[in-house]
Amino acid sequence: MNIFILLSSILLASPQSAAVSTDLAQYTEQAGVREFTGRLIVRPLQNESAQLQASQLLAAYGLIEYVKATDEYVIVVPEGQSENALSQSLMSSGLIQYAEPDYMLYPVNTTPNDPNFGSQWQHSKMRSAAAWDFGTGDGAFIATTVDTGADLNHPDLQANLISGYNSADRQTQANGGSVGDINGHGTMTLGCVGAIGNNGVGVVGMAWDIKLMPVRCTNSSGGGAYLSDLTDGARWAVDNGARAISVSYSGGESSSVESAGSYIRNQNGLMSWASGNGGNRVYGSDHASVIIVGATNSSDNRTSWSTYGDWVDVVAPGDNIRTTTNGGGNGTASGTSFSTPIVNGVIAMMMIASPSSTPNEIEQMLFDNCVDISSSGEDVYTGHGRPDFYDCMVAADAVGGGGGGNDTIALATTSNNPAAGSSFWLTASGAPASSPYRIVYSFTDQSPFFASFNGLVHTGTTTASGTVAVIKVVPGGASGRTAFMELQSLSSGVITDSNAIRLDIP
Repeated sequence: MNIFILLSSILLASPQSAAVSTDLAQYTEQAGVREFTGRLIVRPLQNESAQLQASQLLAAYGLIEYVKATDEYVIVVPEGQSENALSQSLMSSGLIQYAEPDYMLYPVNTTPNDPNFGSQWQHSKMRSAAAWDFGTGDGAFIATTVDTGADLNHPDLQANLISGYNSADRQTQANGGSVGDINGHGTMTLGCVGAIGNNGVGVVGMAWDIKLMPVRCTNSSGGGAYLSDLTDGARWAVDNGARAISVSYSGGESSSVESAGSYIRNQNGLMSWASGNGGNRVYGSDHASVIIVGATNSSDNRTSWSTYGDWVDVVAPGDNIRTTTNGGGNGTASGTSFSTPIVNGVIAMMMIASPSSTPNEIEQMLFDNCVDISSSGEDVYTGHGRPDFYDCMVAADAVGGGGGGNDTIALATTSNNPAAGSSFWLTASGAPASSPYRIVYSFTDQSPFFASFNGLVHTGTTTASGTVAVIKVVPGGASGRTAFMELQSLSSGVITDSNAIRLDIP
C-alpha cells in the first residue's frame, strides 16, 4: 500500500435508443430478456396544457398506476392492439413525451461457481485497501440494490440489513411485504455493495459498515420484473433514506429510467444501472441523471460482452466477481450486474466521506477519478473509464473536510479568493515534526486548474515545530473555478491530515 493517503442484466441485446419517434414506435422484445406485457408507461409533455389534455386522453385506457413523482401513467394496452401501435397513436397526439412498453425485464442468469475460491480481484484492481484507510462506512448511511431480494440470514449481510420493500406488491417489509431473495441475484448484488468486512466470514463489499436496504422488485423465481416495479422500488428507496441505489436489470435505455433517475437525484440520491451483457452498441439513451455501468476484466479491459455506446458513463470489474450467494455462502459470477453495485458501493463511500456534496458533485468526482483504460478521454466503450476507489475517496475526503486522519493539522490561507495569476500562502500548524507531507487538491467541476498527477501539488518536510509555509501561484486561466486543498503528513507509520480549505477564484 502507498505510504501516503493522498487526496486523490443488463440491457441484453437491444441496440436501439429508448427515444420514441413521433411517426413510428419501433419497440422490440426478446424472450427472457425484455418481453411485452400489454402495458405502457406514458409521460405527458411537461407543460400544464399538455398535462391536462393528456390526462383526458389517457382516461380512455385502463389505468394501472399513476406515478405522481414522475408524472407517468401505467396503462393497459387494449385487446387487439399492439404496444407499438398504441405508442404511435399516443405520440401522434403531440401531447406525449414518451409512451414505451412496461417491459418484463430479467436479471443476468448466472450460476455461482467455485465456492472455495477466496480471491476478490476487484479490490486489488481498484485499490480498495488504500481507500478503506479513509474509513469503511457509516452505520447510518443507507444503500440498496433494487433486485430479487436478499438472503435475510446471510452472515455477511444480516447484521447490516434494515427493513425494506417489495415493489411488486407495493408493500413495505414492515407491513408484510416479502423481501427474501426469490432468485439469488439480489443477494449477490447486495454483497458487492456492502458485504460485511473484517468479520472472519466470506467476502468483503466496497463498504463494510453501512445499512443495506433490501428492495425486492419481483415475486417470480425467474427474476422477471416490470420496468415500473423497478423504478417504483428505486423511488421508494430514496424516499425512505437510501442515497446510493443501483439496478442490475435490462431496460436501462428507457426514458422512464431517466425520469426515475432525475427524481432520485432531486431527493439527494444517485442511481446506477447496468449497461447489459449483449456486447452490442446502444445508440442514444445518454441519460443525464443515471450512471450507466459497463464491465471490465482482471486485465483492466472492457469485457467483450459488455454493452457499450455513448450512454455508458463508467466501467467496473464484472468478470468472475466473488460475492455473497443465497444460502449463506459465496461464489463467483460475471456480468454488468456486478459491476453496477461495485460502483454503487464506491458512490456510497464517497457520499459518506463528503456528506455535503450534491449528487452532481459526487458524480463528477467519480468521473474525474477514473482510470482511462480505452481511448483517450470519454469514449463509447468505457465512458470515463474505470473508477479508482482510492482516488475517489481522496477527492471526496478533501471536499468533505478530510477524514483520513481526523483533521489534526490546521491548514490556513492568506486568501480564500486569490485572483487568477496572483500568489497566496498556505500555512499549517500542528503537523508531525520533521515529517514528509503532501498538499493535494480536489475539484467539484470538470476542469482542474492545478495540473498535477494524482492530485499532487506540493511535497516537502515539516519543520521541527510541525509547521509548513508554502507560496502558490494561481494559474492565469483559473477564473471562476473552485478548489479544495488539504495537507497530509506521515510520521511513524501514522497518517494525519488537515481540514480542507476552499479557494473560490473570482
